[in-house]
Amino acid sequence: MTVAQIVIEHLRQEDYPAYLEVLVDSYAQYEKDYKDPAHWAQYLQDIRASVGNPNAETILVAKREQEIVGGLQLFTNAEKAYGLPELGIESTIVRLLAVHPKGRGQGVAKKLLQESFAFARKRQDQSLYLHSGDIMQVAINLYLSLGFVRDESKEFYKGDILVKSFRYDL
Repeated sequence: MTVAQIVIEHLRQEDYPAYLEVLVDSYAQYEKDYKDPAHWAQYLQDIRASVGNPNAETILVAKREQEIVGGLQLFTNAEKAYGLPELGIESTIVRLLAVHPKGRGQGVAKKLLQESFAFARKRQDQSLYLHSGDIMQVAINLYLSLGFVRDESKEFYKGDILVKSFRYDL
């Protein structure tokens, strides 16, 4: 059996509900890591609200046979991405990289990130950034394998959780 090709495209408004479902299903695995159910509920609310975020430059989705299996959001600086201009990031930032459980292990995240590199290069950015937490170790391993390096100077805390910064030099 051959697996259908993954195509990366910009999110269309009619695909918002399907993309939102992929986001929620992708991040559901982390619910067990939240000790406080209220914190998890807030995180989920933030994820849902992100789909209509006017600060996102674009949202890329990965489709297989017209079905969304993953996606990510691209921002042009730290103020737009996090409301944190003090981070001093004036380059493309990837947020909410998500791969639906049925799409994992098939190169979806890698393809989305490669398209992000192309986006950042087109903008003539020197680097591309993303942030992650320790509970997302599988994702962090992928980032490191693709050539991202940790950049502690661009890290911040969300509550008591350290949000680690990773940089890919273009």
